[in-house]
Amino acid sequence: MLMASGRRDVLIVGAGPAGLLLAGDLAAAGVPVTVLERRERESGLSRAFAVHARTLEMLDARGLAGELISTGQKLDRLGLFETVSIDLSRRPARFPFLLITAQYHTERLLEQRARALGARIIGGHEVAGVRQDAGGVDVDVRSGHGTHTRRASFVVGADGARSTVRCALGLPFPGGSVMGSMMLTDVRLSRRPQDILQVNAVKAGFACVVPFGDGWYRVIAWNRQRQVADTEPADLDEIRHVTRRALGSDFGMHDARWMSRLRNDERQVPRYRSGRVFLVGDAAHVHSPAGCQGMNTGLQDAANLGWKLAAVALGWADARLLDSYHAERYPAGRFVAHMSHGLLSLALLECRSLPRSPALLRAVTVHVRPVADRAALAVAGLGIG
Repeated sequence: MLMASGRRDVLIVGAGPAGLLLAGDLAAAGVPVTVLERRERESGLSRAFAVHARTLEMLDARGLAGELISTGQKLDRLGLFETVSIDLSRRPARFPFLLITAQYHTERLLEQRARALGARIIGGHEVAGVRQDAGGVDVDVRSGHGTHTRRASFVVGADGARSTVRCALGLPFPGGSVMGSMMLTDVRLSRRPQDILQVNAVKAGFACVVPFGDGWYRVIAWNRQRQVADTEPADLDEIRHVTRRALGSDFGMHDARWMSRLRNDERQVPRYRSGRVFLVGDAAHVHSPAGCQGMNTGLQDAANLGWKLAAVALGWADARLLDSYHAERYPAGRFVAHMSHGLLSLALLECRSLPRSPALLRAVTVHVRPVADRAALAVAGLGIG
């Protein structure tokens, strides 16, 4: 059946961080908004774990930063590949640190805010198709009760790298894989490592251990000698082996609550807007996890789009304002992709046998104060206008 809706409403596909922040902003402005999520319930797993200073500023403006900070661990320094140290405490910011917290904490707070402001969030609903005309957008939705069609004035695809919304629009997602067979796990440790986000690489691969602050640690490992299909299960013994090689110890890791093996792609859709449909977050851009930018960039997409979409939906602004979303966020997404690619390239270089001079050059470069400050601002999102 066809379910008609009002002429001002917005339908968001995907209840991840970007979709939930956008829903809260629209609801706060008085725009009727519904979020459709294919999951029945909140995931207990966490892919993203880092919240940067710019994102904390945005969350603070929405009254959420303090509570989110209480869930995690504050890091004021990033150690990369032994030779690189980025001091975050020197930044001219209200939040001169990186917050390490599980993604589900961020999602929980954003969902509570969105619901309290009047947004409808519906689980167990999967989008199967999207069609638009001059007056609105029709979205085909599958649920346990069958298939129906919802109509909205605007639709936002916040449904991840495999976005159904993007595919339905026929938009390309150019780019490719930059690294395969990366292993992730959350574990307990018998021996506590240094409490900074520290990455090191050797010829055999690289590893990273990140403290959540609640006794759990995120471990990321890549084994150059064993490149297998992403469908192969991750193995804790292999993760231990790579971590020992890269960091000198596996810290007695045990009791893994989840493990995964994945491929890293770098892709960006050429248009963030297609008529009445918009893409935010991973639906619009994916890149290397180096620098921990993914979730943060998606949240900043949502914050940029929210007030503009509200202004047009409520008749406060001309629809041409919506073109500025792509004009402003596409270059930001491209910048983040280039930056994270550079950090990943540094890791891959470290995984090869290099003369000492390049390592020395990197060490000198990042310890020259103006360069180090610019690096810190870029990683934190504070260097993006």
